[in-house]
Amino acid sequence: MTFASTANVVLFTGATPRFADVDPHTLLLDPEEVSRAITPRTRAVIGVDYAGQPCDWDSLQKLAREHGLVLIADACHAPGATCRGRPVGSLADLSTFSFHPVKHLTTAEGGMITTDDPALARKMRTFRNHGITSDHRSRQEKGTWEYEMVELGFNYRLSDLQAALGLSQLEHLTNWLERRRAIAARYHEALSALPGVEPLSIRPEVEHAWHLFVVRIDPEQAGVDRDSLFDRLRARGIGVNVHYIPVHLHPYYRERLGTGAGLCPVAEQAYRQILSLPLFPAMSDSDVQEVVEALQETVQMAGVQ
Repeated sequence: MTFASTANVVLFTGATPRFADVDPHTLLLDPEEVSRAITPRTRAVIGVDYAGQPCDWDSLQKLAREHGLVLIADACHAPGATCRGRPVGSLADLSTFSFHPVKHLTTAEGGMITTDDPALARKMRTFRNHGITSDHRSRQEKGTWEYEMVELGFNYRLSDLQAALGLSQLEHLTNWLERRRAIAARYHEALSALPGVEPLSIRPEVEHAWHLFVVRIDPEQAGVDRDSLFDRLRARGIGVNVHYIPVHLHPYYRERLGTGAGLCPVAEQAYRQILSLPLFPAMSDSDVQEVVEALQETVQMAGVQ
């Protein structure tokens, strides 16, 4: 249950992704399903902090250590989230963040990886710089012009302008997180009495970052299915969306890997029901109330019909 890029990176290395299902209550990667998917050829596990909620990293870390695997966090939804007081970015061997415009912080495009492994950090710095072991700053400090390309890398450096934009936003992150959490709390309050519209569960000892506010639509109780609710809310100018089409259902993966329906039944069932409500720090209280009222009225009208 993620954007396609999480799995695409595996294909870019020449490896083959294996998909494990998610927990039905949180839509986070299910450690038991991961355990069943591990083979002698497995080299890494990638978990996704879906919607801004940290995975069960303790269980995933235990699995990774038992099998000698690298643990990677797709933490793109979760800057500022914590698990048992530990911040996202420190819960796996490598944690990846996105600075796409819709994320908590943006550099227009690009991203960041955190690690506490010096060897991995050195390798990433080389890889992002054409496979060259030094950059212009380190050469200037040493008073030399010499450089060596030791592997085939890429030009993955964030520009200075983009970095400046990202750094300027860091001072606002705490306030933006507080606003996201306040909006999420209002949504929870409003939905508590609305039949057939249920937010995802929150794990114990987790501080959620609320990149997305995802609800599941039960058509029998709500009187309307997800697709119809999507259409009706969009017609009222409410920017709802669906996150995500399970990766293994995309045509490329079906054709390339032979994946398809039935591989991850929990994720597939959730995909037919989930709807993301608008959530961003610039939403005013009246904006939030407009979403709440539109959702309530649409569901109530559907129940009468």
